[in-house]
Amino acid sequence: MKSTVIITGGTKGLGREVSLAFGRAGSFVIALYAGDQTAAREWEAAFAEARLAGVAVQQDVGSENATLWSRPEIAEADDLTLVHNACAPFSPQPMHLLTWQDFEKNHRVAVKGAWQCSQPLIRLMLRKKRGAIITVLTSAVAGNPPKGFAAYVTAKHALHGFTLALAAEYAPRGLKIFSVSPGYMETALTGQWDERLRQGIRDGAERITQPAVAAERIVVLARSAGTVGAGENYPL
Repeated sequence: MKSTVIITGGTKGLGREVSLAFGRAGSFVIALYAGDQTAAREWEAAFAEARLAGVAVQQDVGSENATLWSRPEIAEADDLTLVHNACAPFSPQPMHLLTWQDFEKNHRVAVKGAWQCSQPLIRLMLRKKRGAIITVLTSAVAGNPPKGFAAYVTAKHALHGFTLALAAEYAPRGLKIFSVSPGYMETALTGQWDERLRQGIRDGAERITQPAVAAERIVVLARSAGTVGAGENYPL
């Protein structure tokens, strides 16, 4: 059975680890990235060294690209999985310093990106009567969020609502749809923040997540018959 996994934000951080984990599990991986060519080349080198099947594709998830979804690895796959991991870059700061554009930027990647990628894939998945859509949220959607994350957390809450809406319509038709919520992770995104800020977040975090461990868990959830896939959220 031909299995293809599409991972947004797939060449860095958690997305890179998820790519490698699905590649090792035997899937063909399409890692979408916004513009970091260096990270994409490093991703390709890692896949080549490990002799894994996949390709890195530059694609703005907030923009339509019909050509992407007609690729044979997608159109001819027996089993499709979408992992919507992409996140707009940001640095934590107080709400009164944010602009509405900060909120729009986060929504464009998190919510519009999920919509742009899900729309064409749902049709293909329904034809096969199988498939999975997994959205990456954050532990910050549980309870009161940490200070400084307003635009980011608002977008993640909206993505959670989007996931639940997808599940309500398509889980009864055979698709597996759910979300995962990692804790704080050391990634390329958080690595750009001030070290004092990062240490403060680590000290106050309820959960620290290792990207490689989270990636393996996502593969297990995607492939396990015990995963309900009806909109539930799994902490990582």
